[in-house]
Amino acid sequence: MVKELSRDHKPELKDEYQRIKSKGGRIASCLDMDGLPAGPKRVWLKNEPLPGLAMSRSIGDLVAASVGVT
Repeated sequence: MVKELSRDHKPELKDEYQRIKSKGGRIASCLDMDGLPAGPKRVWLKNEPLPGLAMSRSIGDLVAASVGVT
């Protein structure tokens, strides 16, 4: 039996998603040349294409912190 010792902090996880949305963040994938989602879900400012982090926890990113990234 395998026991997970840690957990990746991804923006699409329920608790991470809820925290980011409650702080005004947006979670979506990047779009390819055809406008289709590509790659992992990322954290963005509500109305700007920043910061585009594919994680929901980061040290020292003040832009991402403003939308719930801890």
